Amino acid sequence: MRIGCLVLPQFSIDVCLRAKPSLRGRPIAIVEGATRRTIACASPDASGVIAGMTPKQARATCPGLVVAAREETLELAATGELLDALETRSPLVCGVAPGLCHFDAARLPAGESAAAGAALAIAETLGFVHASAAVADDAFTARCAAMVAKRGASVVPPGGSAAFLASLPVGLLPLAPGDGDRFELLGLRTLGQIAALPDGPLAARFGERAREYARLARGGCDEPLLPRRARTLHEIRFAFDGAVDRLETVLFTLRGCIADVTQRLAGAAQVCDLVELLLEREGGVIESLPVALAEPTASAQTVFALCRIALEARDRPGALEAIVVRTAPCDRPPPQLALFDGSRASRRAALAATLARLRATLDRHDVVAVQPTPARSRLPERMQTATAIESPGDLQIGQDRHAAVHVHGPPAPWAPALRLIDPPARIDPPSARAPCAGPFRLSESWWERPIERDYYQLVDPAGSLLLVFRDARDQCWYVQGVFD
Repeated sequence: MRIGCLVLPQFSIDVCLRAKPSLRGRPIAIVEGATRRTIACASPDASGVIAGMTPKQARATCPGLVVAAREETLELAATGELLDALETRSPLVCGVAPGLCHFDAARLPAGESAAAGAALAIAETLGFVHASAAVADDAFTARCAAMVAKRGASVVPPGGSAAFLASLPVGLLPLAPGDGDRFELLGLRTLGQIAALPDGPLAARFGERAREYARLARGGCDEPLLPRRARTLHEIRFAFDGAVDRLETVLFTLRGCIADVTQRLAGAAQVCDLVELLLEREGGVIESLPVALAEPTASAQTVFALCRIALEARDRPGALEAIVVRTAPCDRPPPQLALFDGSRASRRAALAATLARLRATLDRHDVVAVQPTPARSRLPERMQTATAIESPGDLQIGQDRHAAVHVHGPPAPWAPALRLIDPPARIDPPSARAPCAGPFRLSESWWERPIERDYYQLVDPAGSLLLVFRDARDQCWYVQGVFD
């Protein structure tokens, strides 16, 4: 296979200019995020403006700067136009990310150079003036060639991926946070240096992800081209003869609606990762209940089980006049059969099922990954951070043993960890006969709110190992957490 890649480095800027032509010729910066306080990208003439700045910093750096909000809806529409146009030149195209498209360049009548040139012409016609394209044996090499070219088209000859990549910087790899600095400390600055190292020593320092780094650096990327799938909205509405307030009746109807929707998905070889339930009450009141699936599926049994959990976890829905099941296919291929045989794929499937059930029952912010942050402070409540988990892809299964699923309770069993009680709970002074270790004095934060504590590891009557402390300021005892 020969894969082409079209890169639009100023995609968000060009989309903004397509919607607001009057801004042409002026320096522009795009902000993103819920609070719109972070610069995502800037036009080449926005001198000194870099990603990560606040709008205030950007305007101070570049007088006359226009700050515009990122329009994801317009970007999605522009990507659709781009892919539609590319399909006139290649039988297989896919959008990987905003401003990044891949296409099949094998056995095209006009040749690979002409295919890359045609992709650039299409981008220019649609208003994307900053574009580059490349063709190579694999997606990663083609992507790197297009990014290095900056403007114009390039072709990496068949079998030449490793030689082409050898001199390119390590930063082109999809590095995990902190790995770039570690490579720099080791003097590893090019992909050729990564490719030349044995997998064993590299994996010993960087974990299993290092094998992926080495494979990409050697030109061995096996990322497939996935065909585009129509995003048809599937919706089923069932109106009851009269208002019903029994959950059993609602669930019986819901099962049939979900079976119909998932049958449509399966018939089109598609899967979904989100199902929306619309509960229509008396008086025209409609409540939306989104049910996120940790992994894409078209299984009616799985979708119904999660929707049932989501309904049962809420208060009584009240009298309903109708129920609507709505979903749209996601851009993922149908999953292959993976039995629970202990393989990594099976562990991922088991984790996906657990996350889906938890997210259907709890608030999305209650299912988090806990990461140690010892550099912040020596206080236990400051030595870890928690980020919400959307899917198993947010965890490096089998690679990062420091991340644990934590749902206001114990983390995953692979590493004993401290389950914090926030805020610490006041307790009676422990018995002098209780098995314990300590005291461990902790004194810090004199510049804000002084902290003077004596920590102990204590075994309670139930046999649990607790972390407790005596606050020297009020002479009271508190339990900080439980070791699991």
